[in-house]
Amino acid sequence: MTLTAAVLAAAGSGFNLWWKFRDKKDKIRVACDLIYPQISPGYFLHVISLCDHPMRIADFGYVMLNGSLFSIPQFEVNEPDDEVRLAYGSIDLESRNASFETGMSLRDRPAGVYARTTSQSRPCLAFRYDTPKWQRLWLRVVIRWKIAYY
Repeated sequence: MTLTAAVLAAAGSGFNLWWKFRDKKDKIRVACDLIYPQISPGYFLHVISLCDHPMRIADFGYVMLNGSLFSIPQFEVNEPDDEVRLAYGSIDLESRNASFETGMSLRDRPAGVYARTTSQSRPCLAFRYDTPKWQRLWLRVVIRWKIAYY
């Protein structure tokens, strides 16, 4: 009886430790377009926090049809004179359901969008509704491979 109680207590404490560790990870939801649609030219993305702790968005942008990631912050560093980006909200997501929206006009249509917080190593991906399922799977594999080996 004592052995059973000790095993159950150890399993419960292990589960509790795992749950607390899982709760501290950054969780975001990324989607295409604006949360509240407005008439604005270009392609938009929005990021919503799913955590209770503050976090910062490190990188965000578009998933292009060839499998490359078009980083908006990197584009702004390389082209500082272009004033083509619209943004709503802050990249510092302070609480649950805090949001950040941004967009810009592009020549080529993106297949989807991505975002990554400062503590995440892989970006969170979301695809446009008109991107075929086979292409979504192919893009996920290509992006994961590029991140793993570059």
